[in-house]
Amino acid sequence: MVLAPSLLATLVIAVTATAQSISQVHLGLTNAAINCPAGVSVNFASSSKSPITVSYTAANGSTNTATTTASNYKVKSYTSPYLHTVNLCNLTPAAKYSYSAGDFSSSFVSPPGASADPTVIGIIGDADLEAGSFNQLLTPVQNLATQAVIVVGDYAYANGNHKIWDQWFNLQQPIFSKIPSLGINGNHEVIQSSAGYAAEQYTGYLRRAATPISKANADAQRTYYSINVGLVHLVFLDDYVGSSQSVGSGGWLSERQAMADWASQDLAQVNRQTTPYVVVVKHNPYYNTYTDHQCQCSDTVFVIDDKDGCWGGNYVRGKPKSEPQCGLQAKLEDIYAANKVDVVFSGHVHGYERSDYVYQNTVDATQGSVYITTGAGGRGHAGDRIDNVPSWNLYAEPDKFGASRIIATREKMQVLWYANDNLDTPADSVELRAR
Repeated sequence: MVLAPSLLATLVIAVTATAQSISQVHLGLTNAAINCPAGVSVNFASSSKSPITVSYTAANGSTNTATTTASNYKVKSYTSPYLHTVNLCNLTPAAKYSYSAGDFSSSFVSPPGASADPTVIGIIGDADLEAGSFNQLLTPVQNLATQAVIVVGDYAYANGNHKIWDQWFNLQQPIFSKIPSLGINGNHEVIQSSAGYAAEQYTGYLRRAATPISKANADAQRTYYSINVGLVHLVFLDDYVGSSQSVGSGGWLSERQAMADWASQDLAQVNRQTTPYVVVVKHNPYYNTYTDHQCQCSDTVFVIDDKDGCWGGNYVRGKPKSEPQCGLQAKLEDIYAANKVDVVFSGHVHGYERSDYVYQNTVDATQGSVYITTGAGGRGHAGDRIDNVPSWNLYAEPDKFGASRIIATREKMQVLWYANDNLDTPADSVELRAR
């Protein structure tokens, strides 16, 4: 159902700013993990480090204020603008807001609550300095507007050149200033570097992306987290956790185990009456039928004979540093199965594909999850596929850019993929029932 305008509580947010220009405006979702339940963060760049007061006025005339905090950072000869953020907490669910910052103004709808029906989420990976896939999310489908946008890693491909982060957030401002975003880092936010630059090891991502990661976890480079958006419990996992340590070292294994333990505990606590659907978001796909970004822990692709060895980085194909997904799958897949994870979204590979319910390389509607690669955001195309594509693979599109959408009701969750050149009909779709 679509909420009638009369049911939307409208607030007006006025941002008092200096004459300095404001750019890179983007919204995020917050939760109790950062002491801001049911909130939206407002984030932007400015040449001024002075705090900016955000005042928001309810329709009944009551006014509240919040003040930004701002910081910048330096990497060699680069100095970032001052990056401002403020959290607006305990907002009325699905309420329409207008807001302004200096001479910039826009509007958004606050995150849906647990009673939201439907919940609509857009999901994109590997965009690069392209905006087409994100911009398609501004177009409603089935007369339903997108309520949140998820970035499945590899945002800007800055690779250590932090000027590209500035360009990227300005490019995506038309959507990110209207629809709150969430995301997880990919390899290009952690281990990749361009000539003349150093790998970022999370710096740009943690400084700029709007996510509900606590300061303690950010300081420890633990970027995994979870959040409820309407009817969906979202779990974000970092494939590159522990990557500052040597593969196979105690520190590397410890960080991976900490994430696995956290995921198990988080998923075990999900209330399926409140959030009937569970979706995992991570950058690297395991069930990947394209030739790019393959890894194996045994002679048979997609089979893990020795889970402990695979977890510890013993591969027969690929490198655990650059393709950590095989080792992680050795433990994560059983965690998914035990907690009936509905869908695992990934990017990394620059195409789209969808599996059946899969568990341990076999179609299994009871223990399996649907695996979707949605890395066709704009960076390039996926290219060739592997020989002997398994029967669990149900759809693939290597040559078009596009975006995924979730439309969840209490009866079903639709997962749709739209190519950017056709928003009238999804190129792929599946309906999943609550389990």
